[in-house]
Amino acid sequence: MITSRAAARAFFSAGTNRAMFRFTLLNHMCNDLEQVADVSLPPDRIRQDVSRSPGGDSRVFLSNCVGCHTGMDPMTQAFAYYDYQYNADTDPDGELGRLIYNSVSDVDPETGTRVVAKYHINSTTFEQGYVTPDDGWDNYWRSGTNRRLGWDGSLPGSGNGAKSLGREFANSDAFAQCQVKKVFRNVCLREPSNDSDRSKISEIVTSFRSGYNLKTAFAESAAYCRGE
Repeated sequence: MITSRAAARAFFSAGTNRAMFRFTLLNHMCNDLEQVADVSLPPDRIRQDVSRSPGGDSRVFLSNCVGCHTGMDPMTQAFAYYDYQYNADTDPDGELGRLIYNSVSDVDPETGTRVVAKYHINSTTFEQGYVTPDDGWDNYWRSGTNRRLGWDGSLPGSGNGAKSLGREFANSDAFAQCQVKKVFRNVCLREPSNDSDRSKISEIVTSFRSGYNLKTAFAESAAYCRGE
């Protein structure tokens, strides 16, 4: 089991906090970045650290990089006040470090705002890129191909901070389907493989969304797979 400190060290240490977003996508939506790439969305929120001409070829950016970053970067902004601090000299693996969060009174000396410095690294890679001013996020995936993830129309699709982004994910169809399928695999020891399985998964998803109680999903999966 990953402890909270281990998770923070793995996904908030160094880097750009995009690792935390990918971890969230994988574990709560059962999708990796390649599965949600969409090159049709506007690139206006892609940060300065992403080259617009990798290897001197802008076509690589337009046909590849942009697909992930157009959706990821606006939502990863939710983590803009988070970092993992540790002493690289005495604790090179960060085992004694801690997750920090810049509150209203905190100012990062490098950015002059609450935004942690990692959001401004490699700013000369593409100086015209987006400069993160705060933790305000927007879900560009409500348009384009990723509408299929089933976003809740009663939510605004934007907000500030990790909590509101978590609410956006948790109220999607993809989240419910992901959790139910993981329960099904855990209980039935196999993937859903036929029309009957898929129909049952759909029923359990509907039941799960009525109260978001995983115990119900476990019970219904166990009843369905009894005797296998």
